[in-house]
Amino acid sequence: TLVEFKHHLATAPQFFPKTTAQFGERFELYVGRSAAAAPRFFAHMPTAPYGVAPLPQALAGSQTFGYYEQPTAEKPRGTYLYNAWHPERTSMLTAGALICHELIPGHHFQIALQQENTVLPNVRRYDFSETGFVEGWGEYASQLCWEMGVYETPYDKAGRIMQDLMVSTRLVVDTGMNALGWSRERAMSYMRENLTLSDAQIASETLRYSTDIPGQALAYKTGELTMREIRANAQKRLGGKFDIRRFHSWVIDSGSMTLDTLRAHVDYEIAHSAVSS
Repeated sequence: TLVEFKHHLATAPQFFPKTTAQFGERFELYVGRSAAAAPRFFAHMPTAPYGVAPLPQALAGSQTFGYYEQPTAEKPRGTYLYNAWHPERTSMLTAGALICHELIPGHHFQIALQQENTVLPNVRRYDFSETGFVEGWGEYASQLCWEMGVYETPYDKAGRIMQDLMVSTRLVVDTGMNALGWSRERAMSYMRENLTLSDAQIASETLRYSTDIPGQALAYKTGELTMREIRANAQKRLGGKFDIRRFHSWVIDSGSMTLDTLRAHVDYEIAHSAVSS
């Protein structure tokens, strides 16, 4: 049954690394797959190097999964810092989906390309405050990895589905706690029923939604769905002239922007493309 399968995904030893280093090796596997497929989907790729590394142990207690550290002058490498200091309770199931969201072709592609675009004024080159765009692109990229062939095994695919389910579940628990009067315990119970996260991860995530940055979690799915809608519209209008590499350039080469501005920007590019062709 579905309940039994989700229990298997949450508890089977095959999904849990024996060491922190083993978790890093699993991430590197998906980095390699994504990097090999990227040229078929992107006309431009950042020059900044990228990779994965363990999260500093002092931050492990406050981070559910980890985070992307963007390139800087002092640290020119874009790095996904993963939290695996407790490997016995840190599942590798969503490792592929996380790499696609956080690194390639997700945050690293979008953020590094924006930083490297000298045509943009500095106020836009280094502004990543449009969460709907930034996190929406991360989720769009994670979904794009289906097409890129990154999810090779049934469990790779199950991992992406469970990540997508988590992002969707946030829409329920964030609005539940902040708009509908849900208790945190009710939100945690809802997440336990629907996800494969550990109790520690659920506790951390519900604090994030309720008291840290309420509303922020809604931007992930909102941004992803908007970008997928914009792509479907571009494919419909351009027909056989639609080029996925050119479309991705339209979306991320000009940097972070509001979703309404992105919609207008791509509309302009579609019209300009039709005229020029």
